[in-house]
Amino acid sequence: MNFLTALIDSIIDFVQRNPLTTIILVMLMVFAPSVFGVLFVGIIIAGLALLAVPLFMLFRLRRASRKMEDEFRQYGRQTHGSQHTHHEYKQRDQQEGEVKVYTTNQQPQKRVSDEVGDYVDFEEVDQKNS
Repeated sequence: MNFLTALIDSIIDFVQRNPLTTIILVMLMVFAPSVFGVLFVGIIIAGLALLAVPLFMLFRLRRASRKMEDEFRQYGRQTHGSQHTHHEYKQRDQQEGEVKVYTTNQQPQKRVSDEVGDYVDFEEVDQKNS
């Protein structure tokens, strides 16, 4: 019963907010019922299409996430089990907030050899505006 009263109240509110639209719809129902029927069917189809687009996108997103999860699981199975478990034990041994810094002894490779370019000696000069 509450549903019917809510529906009637919403229809009354629509009529009060949109009197011209209501008059046009009533005239279409009376004078051209076939046009109103086509218009009503068109509105229903458009509403279903607008509802279908988000549902379709949700379906595609869930499907893509499942696919990514499956690929991740397959990758986890392909890696060596001993390395994977060693890494997990390492993470368990570290305490929260503990930071470890690892240094390397290797120097980064030079991208340009020493034979390229000339050294230019320069001197900074202060220029004062006169």
